[in-house]
Amino acid sequence: MNPQFLEQMKNLLGQDFPSYESALCNKPYRGFRINLLKTDEKTFFSHFPFAYEKSPFISNGYYLSEDAPIGNTILHHAGILYMQEPSASLAVTILDPKPGMKILDMCAAPGSKTTAIAERMNHTGFLAANEINTKRAQVLKENIEKNGTANCLVLNSAPQDVAKDFPQFFDAVLCDAPCSGEGMFRKEPQAEKDWSIENIHLCARRQKDILEQAYLCLKPGGVLVYSTCTFNLEENELQIVDFLKNHEDMHMEETDCSVGRSAFSFGMHTEYARRVFPMDGGEGHFVARMRKEGEEGKSYAGLLKSQKLPKEAVSFLRENLQKEYPYYYMNHDKIYAGTSPFYASPHCRLVRHQIFLGEMKNHRFEPSHHFYTSAFSGFTKTAELDDREIMKYLHGEEIGKTADSGWTAITWNGYVLGGAKSDGKHLKNKYPKNLRMR
Repeated sequence: MNPQFLEQMKNLLGQDFPSYESALCNKPYRGFRINLLKTDEKTFFSHFPFAYEKSPFISNGYYLSEDAPIGNTILHHAGILYMQEPSASLAVTILDPKPGMKILDMCAAPGSKTTAIAERMNHTGFLAANEINTKRAQVLKENIEKNGTANCLVLNSAPQDVAKDFPQFFDAVLCDAPCSGEGMFRKEPQAEKDWSIENIHLCARRQKDILEQAYLCLKPGGVLVYSTCTFNLEENELQIVDFLKNHEDMHMEETDCSVGRSAFSFGMHTEYARRVFPMDGGEGHFVARMRKEGEEGKSYAGLLKSQKLPKEAVSFLRENLQKEYPYYYMNHDKIYAGTSPFYASPHCRLVRHQIFLGEMKNHRFEPSHHFYTSAFSGFTKTAELDDREIMKYLHGEEIGKTADSGWTAITWNGYVLGGAKSDGKHLKNKYPKNLRMR
């Protein structure tokens, strides 16, 4: 391991350095969250064959106590579980999302924290997830679709553009900033190879800019949570001190969280933040919670104007959904729905606005895969598959099974995995090719 990095950690940890050095010899922690938008814990564990232990970092999080291949399970494909390093969920616990809030995840890919926030919002309020990197934004979109939340706007934009479209708009902002990744060394060897003092300086400058835009998006009275998965002071406590000095209307808040340990004290109550090292039960995280002072005023964002939904689409939705969405939006034959108004974001690149239901083709409505992965509504037409059949479905094969003609939701133990189109005797597979098992 880089001698310069080890010297940094010796200076940082002092007498705790030997326990850190010893922890580096152990396997990295593995974990998962249960998606409470789609299931409950009792039902989930009746289908989960692997050993597990409760995680202290979030209420629906667990450690995997063995090298279990949960990424290949039906539960994973159905979005019933999300694989996540345990301590990475601490930022959401400290953010403390509530139903009905307006929340921004500024640096959201791959979606670990966005989906955890969504699970607590339970299809209410408004959630915006932004990722500046285009390829990572697509991964973010796929994970949010799989999660099933019905209130999320996905953006692929610079933080400056998000701030232009949503000034002082959000009740809470999570800024899980790109960092030097010192907490990922056990999990991602490339992070160790890429480490350098110069990269720390680069990350710190980038974080400062992102924090400034997060501040502009936050309404007075709102909460800003800043987090990293790195250990050095420059990207953590000293970053917070610099930010607070430049924003007198922001102050640190204590949290009810007792996991990990208190951050180091550098004034401005930086000790209120929480740190996690490998000897604390996680790979490594820093989380600080801050509050913006002032009275809440009116926050405004423009709304999108929808085309009128065609009667064919309206008929299909009424026949196939157990309950209708509160909001719909149509543009260029594509139809969307959600539980939040459709806010305009003219300066941003839009990836997905809530639920993409499908599109009109030759006066017919054709549902999308996202139509079926949404957890907001159940479906009136379903085809339940057994273990063997569902594996064929996930591989993209046609299924010989009697069902009512037309579109139907494909289920396994009641969980929806996607859609298919039946001719009465066979189910034509509509599971997306890029998601199929190989």
